[in-house]
Amino acid sequence: MIIKYRLISGENEDFVRDIEIHEENSFLDLNLAIQDACNFDSSFLSTFYLSNKSWDKLDEIVQDKIDAETQGDVLLMEDTRLSHFDPQLGQRYIYIFDFFSIRAFFIEIVNIRNIEKTDHLLEFPICTLSKGKAPEQVFIDDIAEDEEFNDNYYEDDDDYDDDLGFDNIDDYDF
Repeated sequence: MIIKYRLISGENEDFVRDIEIHEENSFLDLNLAIQDACNFDSSFLSTFYLSNKSWDKLDEIVQDKIDAETQGDVLLMEDTRLSHFDPQLGQRYIYIFDFFSIRAFFIEIVNIRNIEKTDHLLEFPICTLSKGKAPEQVFIDDIAEDEEFNDNYYEDDDDYDDDLGFDNIDDYDF
């Protein structure tokens, strides 16, 4: 079967991407298709979350495990087939494409169809709709140049505390 995923952005209401892909492809294949459809740098870390109708994060599918202790039960994109979650119309995902500024796409399955005779002429995954400009990725060099993140910013601040309280990205609700 062929699954059509629709991506939208909370930042740009004109942005839409539709990607068609075989259900036996992996989430890594979908990740790379999204990166390609948005002209993103594929070296950036990204992750998927299965979501409910309220856009709450459920099961996580990661590109690479960063911390085996806290990510022991997460699924790896490379090892997880799109069919793993029994794809259905309306099924939702959150795709975090920018960890530096915690930005995401909202993804929904908008069509599921049987493979047709002419599909062998196409190279899947394929972007079947591209509307609007994709949000820009934030590069680490851009953050380093920002005075807010400059190492010398707190140099003269007696109230500065080296422990800013950040333990885990999962502590943030987005």
